[in-house]
Amino acid sequence: MDIEKYRKLCQKNENENYLLDKLIFRKISIYVTILFIKLGIKPNQATFISLIAALGSLYFLLFNTTAMLLTASTLIFTYYIIDHVDGELARYYIQTGQMQPSLKGHYFDVLVHRYSSNLMVFFMSLSIYNLYGYKSAVLLGFIACIGISSFPNVVAAHVIVGKIANNKNLVFEDTAVQDILSTLETKSQQIKDIHHGSTIQKLKKLIIESLFFPGHVVLLVLILIGDAFLGDFAFLAYPFNLRLVFLLGIVPLYTLKTVIQSILWLNKFSKVA
Repeated sequence: MDIEKYRKLCQKNENENYLLDKLIFRKISIYVTILFIKLGIKPNQATFISLIAALGSLYFLLFNTTAMLLTASTLIFTYYIIDHVDGELARYYIQTGQMQPSLKGHYFDVLVHRYSSNLMVFFMSLSIYNLYGYKSAVLLGFIACIGISSFPNVVAAHVIVGKIANNKNLVFEDTAVQDILSTLETKSQQIKDIHHGSTIQKLKKLIIESLFFPGHVVLLVLILIGDAFLGDFAFLAYPFNLRLVFLLGIVPLYTLKTVIQSILWLNKFSKVA
């Protein structure tokens, strides 16, 4: 089977919802997917490997030597690539009739997401404290950890699912509930922007992805590599590095995002009895 046939079977293609993935990471992940297929690795096993890579990176993120920083960046990149591979494996095995669709794998995949990049950023903040003794770095890392987790969206999903579980007819009868569900389901609009959007819409999406997910994971990898080779800088006699600059940048950005999301959800839920 040639590479294009694997792409057609395994990848999202017209259902791709991240522009960075379409332009860069799907072009890489397919080769790992083919290797895993040849080795007989199943989707949940691939997800577990990505989890091990993510958790393994946390240890190396605590340190500031070149070897540790490069190892951490390699493990994070491995996690992110295999995060694509598990879904590609699932599509392959389902398309070829070797596996039935199941929410189990999707749940496991999302669970790993919720504990990965936010913890990476927090552990990175600990390395900044270890290096410079800046206690505020730990606090900033914790705030960033909350912001990256998209906590308001997780809580909103929990609240609305609980409401629907008590009254399933709300899905069909309550327009406010329908509006909340459509807000939670962002994938269809993302797909539309990628495949049918204007140049401006695609550029806007690329900027949003670069600032938030999946861009912050890619930036983390690049920043770790940068710190491994560039070392420290100084500003007003205070030493800093790229990781600290990254942390100072994402904290206000993700805090603002969290506040805006929370306000929007409060407004939407005010319309639901």
